[in-house]
Amino acid sequence: MFAGVLYCADCGSTMRYLKDYRSKKRHADGHFGEYKAYMCNRYGTSGKVGCTMHYINHKALVQLLLLDIRYKAALAQNTPDALRARILEQKNAASMEQMKTLKATLSGLDKRLAELEKLVVATYEDKVKGAMPESVCIQLMNRYEAERRDKIEQRTQLMTQLEEMRADVQAVDGWIGLIRDYAHLEELDRPTLLRLIQRIEVGEKYEVDGKTHRDIKIYYNFVGYVEI
Repeated sequence: MFAGVLYCADCGSTMRYLKDYRSKKRHADGHFGEYKAYMCNRYGTSGKVGCTMHYINHKALVQLLLLDIRYKAALAQNTPDALRARILEQKNAASMEQMKTLKATLSGLDKRLAELEKLVVATYEDKVKGAMPESVCIQLMNRYEAERRDKIEQRTQLMTQLEEMRADVQAVDGWIGLIRDYAHLEELDRPTLLRLIQRIEVGEKYEVDGKTHRDIKIYYNFVGYVEI
């Protein structure tokens, strides 16, 4: 199920699928079941020289994913605006209010560029009419042109930022529209996994105050890692 999706968080290697036939649990029909799990492939190849085991049980991993998917789907249904803002904040994208500010700045630049065009025409006409010395005309023209180039450069940079923000917002909105349909997901199969998730990183177990912890990061399609 997790081929090409599950990775070791420390070395970046893929996780190797294991089947442990030594399982002691007997099924109703009398046979012993397979105990499915995953471990770091580099550890499996080179031992402790390559990495550590990063061992994780298949059933536990599936249950964790189901919980995470259902939780984020519920947020997408109930508080989509807050979820969108949270994801955009994590992606270092500007908030909607900042986007409004950016648009206002662009509007101001466009207005000033239009004014500069009019000033250039008026200055040229004054020179032609003899109302302005040629030296003054050239000085003003150079100043207007320098400001125009500066404003155009600023506008280009701001337009690039705005397009990036719009792309981020569109991607987040697309993901929210997708994930919201999985609030009651009961079983996880590979097509569903690939539809929702791009990458899963499994960290090694560690102890804190006598309790075992493990960091697992789930990277969703379109938005990446969503920390809530």
